[in-house]
Amino acid sequence: MRRVSRPSSRSLETHLQSLPPEEAIPYLLKGLHHSLRAAVDEGLRSERIEMSFAHLATLYTVDAEPGLAGAELARRSSVTAQTMNTILHRMERDGQLERRPHPSSPRADSWYVTARGNKQMDQAKVVGKAIWRKMLAALKEREVEQLQNLLHRCIRGLDAQVEPLRPAKPAAARQMKAKSKKKPARRVS
Repeated sequence: MRRVSRPSSRSLETHLQSLPPEEAIPYLLKGLHHSLRAAVDEGLRSERIEMSFAHLATLYTVDAEPGLAGAELARRSSVTAQTMNTILHRMERDGQLERRPHPSSPRADSWYVTARGNKQMDQAKVVGKAIWRKMLAALKEREVEQLQNLLHRCIRGLDAQVEPLRPAKPAAARQMKAKSKKKPARRVS
């Protein structure tokens, strides 16, 4: 596989320092995600663990919240439903995940990590943790805690912006629709 060299980061770093934080920080977060993903993929490959960052992230998420539907996994992974469907079916074929009927939707499946998936995830976590430790080694312990707290606050801030814009849950929407169809009471004069 041919490696693509990255452009010099000095000119990009200089450019980002000249930008206001609201422009620079999102770009830096995207760059961090890209670099982390590449490092994890390379680490997994070098340890001969047949898994990608996307597969590891899916195992982490399903392990933390067993029974999630594929559509929810796609939203959390920022990929299309079709992409997540491909990932899930490959992981099912490889014995990492198992599918069960979703309790509240006949059209959806619930996903669960298998014993084989847990074993492979544990192997991949060793690689991931080593990469994350090296990444965070550039920071002091209190800076790591501060970074974690700041990132949590940023996530909460974004969630607070998005939550009011999300469509109502199906049951709530049906209840609202049923209420609006009721005929108003007749006024008696």
